[in-house]
Amino acid sequence: MTIFQMKAKPHGHEKLNEFLNEGYICIGWPEIGDLSQVDKDEIRTRLASAYAYEGHTLGYNLGQVNAFVNVMKKGDLVLIKDKDAVHIGTVGDYYYEKQYDNKIDGLCHRRSVEWEESVDLKDLQKDIQNFVKNRHTISQYSGTRQIDSYEGILSEQNYMEKEEKERLDSLFSEALDILEDELKSEDPERRLKAASELIRLKTMGGMKSE
Repeated sequence: MTIFQMKAKPHGHEKLNEFLNEGYICIGWPEIGDLSQVDKDEIRTRLASAYAYEGHTLGYNLGQVNAFVNVMKKGDLVLIKDKDAVHIGTVGDYYYEKQYDNKIDGLCHRRSVEWEESVDLKDLQKDIQNFVKNRHTISQYSGTRQIDSYEGILSEQNYMEKEEKERLDSLFSEALDILEDELKSEDPERRLKAASELIRLKTMGGMKSE
């Protein structure tokens, strides 16, 4: 799993809320066509033709577009910094939206995203905190960290707190099952105690209404 950071302003349009609500990310650079199965050399040719890029400018923009289209892979991790928060998602395949391939919209190069979690910046590992501050539209994490899931980029304390919460949630669910069984007891005293405990938990906010 490779880690990328991205900005949420493709073609100059702020799209963070749309990214989060509609489950996708995209970059700008319209009017170079569908880049599905297009290699780096062809992307270079199209960028030079559409934007008259050359030299360092061509190299930089080529790197950005190629990273999104060819370097990023399905299952990789994408991070978007949002002030003091970071949104973490797992990306899908590249796809092309022809109706947005124009200089006004410029939102045609896309990838689907399954958003995993939004965390405080300080809850990430220190090197990842620095990484998401990168100013490029898209950049790849160059460190040696190897992760199998997004939890691997969380700080050790945050990860332990997450595990503890999941453990307590599991125990709480088991406790509710026990109380439910007690409510079905033939002993009226046991039923009353179970009902009283459930009411207490409800009052304390320990149970969520469906």
